[in-house]
Amino acid sequence: MMAPLSDEELDELDQFLMSDVVSDEAMMLDMLDGYLTALIVGPSTLQPSQWLPGIWGSAADEAPHFETSEQAQHILDLILRHYNGIIWSLQADADAFEPMFHETTYPDDPRAYVDGEAWAHGFMQGIELSQQDWQPLFEDAQGQAWMRSIYLLGANDVSQEDEELTRWPAQREELAKAIPAAVAAIYRYWLPYRKAVHERHVATTIQRATPRIGRNDPCPCGSGKKFKKCCGAAAVLH
Repeated sequence: MMAPLSDEELDELDQFLMSDVVSDEAMMLDMLDGYLTALIVGPSTLQPSQWLPGIWGSAADEAPHFETSEQAQHILDLILRHYNGIIWSLQADADAFEPMFHETTYPDDPRAYVDGEAWAHGFMQGIELSQQDWQPLFEDAQGQAWMRSIYLLGANDVSQEDEELTRWPAQREELAKAIPAAVAAIYRYWLPYRKAVHERHVATTIQRATPRIGRNDPCPCGSGKKFKKCCGAAAVLH
């Protein structure tokens, strides 16, 4: 489950997401990549049961009609491995992170433009799952700057003034090119918070697993004294 997807496996997942097995509302691979990236770099750790339905569409009846349980498990494994692959790449070198963009061409224009719109739409959908938790970043001036390119390309509702900034392919390409550095910065912004949450979770788990010692219970150090007369007394050190 920790091995990143091979090119062949990415192609397989891409073909599945474009197949008739899924609804027209299902995410394509680049959008899925943005969606998963938002889940990973953000402040909240969500369970797969919370974010998997969003891949298939907004309605419960848009879930895929898998042919067999084995196929369902295989596709789930591919998605989770891609999720883990993004984690691995950010942990290894956030500055080298490469979003899964594609290229778009237009009639009467021989140039192929980097297109990050679908990716950005996926990222914004990932934020929506825990938007309140993201609020400190949105209220931070530097955070707003990091989010700017993603917001302009991926938000559903932008002002008319902002629409002028995405009117031409070259404009959208420049915004897309700014996204990798923004993702690295957002990842680092939330990293201390995610570590603190993880440490609190570990500490809580340990506390729950260890029975609370009563003041009149035998001291766990083995002295034979009551806890309140031994290690439970603040002045006693041994």
